Amino acid sequence: MKWKVSFGIVLVVILIVANWLYQNRSEAVYERITNQDGYTLSLVKEGVAAEFFLKPEWIPNRDGEEKRLNLVIEEKFDTKIVLEKVAKREKDFYIQLNTIPHPNRASGQLLSTSLIAGGSFTSTGSFTKWQVTDAAGRDLLGGSFGTGDGPGNVSSLFINDADRGKFEQGANVRFSGYYLYGYRQLPGEYAAYWLPILFTAMLVVVPAVLYRKRSEPENGLAWKLIGYLLLGGFTLSLNDTRLPLGFAVYWLLFRKAKPNRGIKHKAALLGLLLYVSQLMMPGIAGVLESRPRDTVIRNVSMEQLGLDGVWKMVAARVAVSSQARLLSYETVVASDVGVKELSFHLVDRDDRGRYIHTEASYDVSGQSVALKRSWTDEWLQFPRQIMAKHFFERAQSLHLMDLKPSGGDHRLVKLELLEDGTQVNYGMKDAHTLGVDEQGVFKIREEQLPVQAYVMIACGVPQSVHPVYGCEDPAYYLFDIAGTTLRLS
Repeated sequence: MKWKVSFGIVLVVILIVANWLYQNRSEAVYERITNQDGYTLSLVKEGVAAEFFLKPEWIPNRDGEEKRLNLVIEEKFDTKIVLEKVAKREKDFYIQLNTIPHPNRASGQLLSTSLIAGGSFTSTGSFTKWQVTDAAGRDLLGGSFGTGDGPGNVSSLFINDADRGKFEQGANVRFSGYYLYGYRQLPGEYAAYWLPILFTAMLVVVPAVLYRKRSEPENGLAWKLIGYLLLGGFTLSLNDTRLPLGFAVYWLLFRKAKPNRGIKHKAALLGLLLYVSQLMMPGIAGVLESRPRDTVIRNVSMEQLGLDGVWKMVAARVAVSSQARLLSYETVVASDVGVKELSFHLVDRDDRGRYIHTEASYDVSGQSVALKRSWTDEWLQFPRQIMAKHFFERAQSLHLMDLKPSGGDHRLVKLELLEDGTQVNYGMKDAHTLGVDEQGVFKIREEQLPVQAYVMIACGVPQSVHPVYGCEDPAYYLFDIAGTTLRLS
């Protein structure tokens, strides 16, 4: 009998591990993410591109022939972009691309050819997303080609046989039809997955342990222990209230059962414990998962995403809502390499009324964003601070990253949002003050002050100072100015 119990325990462990591996394979996780089953999914950037050189020897000549390449042409955003094949049909040949995602269970990023919104997948057409050029960058096809999408993330380009001669020297092929998404697992999903597994393991292991502690022989004791365990954990649901009906029945009718009364009582108590754990575990898991945690988001390229994309990726990967405010923003831009340093501080409010602080610091060399998270019970300036979403939209539309100091050329330019991200009554005299709107930068005269606006400062960083400190030739830029325009006609 002992070997049967041991074999049963090992079998259950194998089944649990196999089920975990099956449920968490890349394809299954990807499907749950894209269907937003236990995950939030947010669009970060449209028009992400991949390109490769099409060699002439890859193009087949006979109808029905295909060259299976399965060549990874690019690997980015946790996704491999694969040139699967080049195949010949009756009057044309076609190129087929596909993506192979490698999603993370907790949070990450992925590419898709579909626009995913409201639980639906929309193919937006790919005709304008293909470009085929020669070595000099000249268009080879002039719009004379066909395209196809699906199934899944497959994208195909169909080229007429009449244009085959244009590919004797090969061609550069570019497809810009990918959507970049950020995602994260919802709180409680981890506990919801593990509780059934824990219950199954307890259902097998504990009766086996109790069985070995029996005080006297009894026919069918193993099944009886499982029965007592299930009875002790049986509940009756009345509206939103769950009552331990099973344990009450055991206590009234079976608690004096003989023989092996002690282990039967323990089995029923364990069932009651499982009932209590079902009530407590989701709350405990929610508390643990809602606790702000420091983390690092990797493979985030400012060059590919831009400032707005970096912000959207942060918002997608951690619990940052569209109502988050911006407490601080600072970046250092080098004239030769672009962004050298970037940091910003977000303040958001969760469903418990706490203020969640997220301090983001972008590492240019590592292409990652380090997030330091904490919370406070109060944050008085929260209602007056600029919406983070609005700021990053304005940073893009007003080209705030291109602002310059007041005089001379500077290799390093520091840009900083002033006054804790609040709109102020600005009235500084003897300062280089300018306004910024959709038409560009304009001078603000002292007699026009004071005005209500958000303020950015741009200044040169002394090259002799390291690390980056100091501020030379400061210029103050006002945007979202309240009232009438200050721009002179």
